[in-house]
Amino acid sequence: MSNRPYLDAVSPAPITIPGPLLMDRAPDDVIAVFDNYYWKDVEDEYPLAEWMAHGPGPRHGRRPRRARSRSTGEDLPLSVIPLAARNNRESRALIAAGKIEPPWRHIRWLVEDGWGDPPCEVLGPRPFDGSVPDPAATDLLTKHVLACAQIPEFEASAPAVVRRLAGERRWEDFETVVRMATAADLADVAPVLCDVLRSDTRPPRLDHIVDALARLMHDEAADLLESLVAQFVYAFDDPPAARHCLRAMARTGPHCRVRLILMSWDPDSWPPPLPEWAVEAMEAVGEHVPPRP
Repeated sequence: MSNRPYLDAVSPAPITIPGPLLMDRAPDDVIAVFDNYYWKDVEDEYPLAEWMAHGPGPRHGRRPRRARSRSTGEDLPLSVIPLAARNNRESRALIAAGKIEPPWRHIRWLVEDGWGDPPCEVLGPRPFDGSVPDPAATDLLTKHVLACAQIPEFEASAPAVVRRLAGERRWEDFETVVRMATAADLADVAPVLCDVLRSDTRPPRLDHIVDALARLMHDEAADLLESLVAQFVYAFDDPPAARHCLRAMARTGPHCRVRLILMSWDPDSWPPPLPEWAVEAMEAVGEHVPPRP
């Protein structure tokens, strides 16, 4: 069975990924080697030029494990594959943060065929949709809310208010309203906050959004928060923010805590001291990290 059924569904034009290849290797001479999706002891091999043109498709976490020369058969360093096309944790974090150009933006993402939502780690930050049904009414409600008036309509309208403020990049008012919504336990604002984190409209501070998701126990954000940890490490060089995010994940819910356990078991994939910080975050909320099986 083919590991790339999506190749039959799309016919993207070949692209050139910026950045030199080491040792002057042409993509046509490099074979990218992958773990087989179904069998642990089987490897799949594809020409690097084909991988660069088509990308991972719906199994978007798939990445080359090693490389070899087509002409000589010799093993090559993974660095012969341009960073943006390695699809590893570093490149995915840089793409999600908008720090490097996503190499597969041209590929049509087939949501209707069950591919799921387009991942920012492959296609880059999403354009933020700040539109609301009634902008004038939302602006008036926002004005009253910021004046500390007790507005009964705020509970139902909080997601629209948050979306409108993010769309207009009114970050100070955005933070104020998010704090108010979080204090009132208005869980419906959490998906809007996730949209903001996945988007190209990044606020100057992300910690208060992470804390809001934890306070609202929005465990559906597990993938997003793990991605954000990687972005803090690789894209923003901000270890304190990564540590803060790990602690928030421990408070968010069971899916987030499972991610922390897996992170603690994977010191070869996450740079130190991230695995140790994951254990620390779990212990801070009274959770035990079991031994790796």
